[in-house]
Amino acid sequence: MSTLLIVNPAAGGGRAARALDRVLEALAPLRPFDVFVTQPGLERPAESAACGAVLAGATHILVLGGDGTSSQVLNGIYTAGGTESLARVSLGLLPAGTGRDYARLAGIARDPVAAARALARGVAARRVDVGAIEFPGGRTQLFLNVASFGVSARIAHALEEYPQLKRRAGAVAFGLATVRAGLRYAPVETELRVDTQAVQRGPTAAVVIANGGWFGGGMHVAPGARIDDGLLEVVRFGDLARRDFVISLPRLYRGTHYTHPHVRHSQGAEILAAPGVGVTTPIEIETDGEIAGALPARFSLLPAALSLLA
Repeated sequence: MSTLLIVNPAAGGGRAARALDRVLEALAPLRPFDVFVTQPGLERPAESAACGAVLAGATHILVLGGDGTSSQVLNGIYTAGGTESLARVSLGLLPAGTGRDYARLAGIARDPVAAARALARGVAARRVDVGAIEFPGGRTQLFLNVASFGVSARIAHALEEYPQLKRRAGAVAFGLATVRAGLRYAPVETELRVDTQAVQRGPTAAVVIANGGWFGGGMHVAPGARIDDGLLEVVRFGDLARRDFVISLPRLYRGTHYTHPHVRHSQGAEILAAPGVGVTTPIEIETDGEIAGALPARFSLLPAALSLLA
């Protein structure tokens, strides 16, 4: 089949599973297509399914799931044939996860059934940017929306450790996990360079490298970010005390945190990040809500690399 629908039934605390029958009905005009349903316990099943489909000739991949599932599919397409596959295969998103943050800026309905109906009516593909992380040793991982490190990686861990929190609290779970992680996390020394700008050194609570503008279930972390401008928005939260971090959280949802004295932001196409001198504890990186690796790393952009149905 030229089209594959990848379904993560656990996304959104079961939202994807509950919407599946209505999504299939809405997508009926696009038949025939194959359906792949991810199973728990497998290592990145959506990535493997996407890679196999592209190698078998698929030209359209649709995703009913969350931002993490969509990110896996993106990497599967890339694994199959690099940037050539990204350009050749159109990606359609049916957002059903807890946060559904990427859809906010991409012009995609945040209801999966509404998004499916739009695809069935016929949606033109648009070219959008994709973020890339290169790790020592040559491994590359792509991200659709946001990559970050610091307390944000702890938040991702907290949500992994307490999956019932996401199921029961929905998007509120991100706020609860942020408070929990923020009260336990201390800034750590890092080094950060954006393009040819001067290196930023010092205690860091978090750094967000954003292709999209929102993450964490509605936090407007990068108000200036666009998914088709050829730039990454870089937001550094510096030496924030635990109490200040939690108190400032409402500003992050409103997108007014750039005026905070310990927040710096800039834009660039290449970002180098590493632990500070003497730091031996791994500083983990999360991408689209999943742990991807640890610093040091090079973050860059693949401009207009992806064909997105939106």
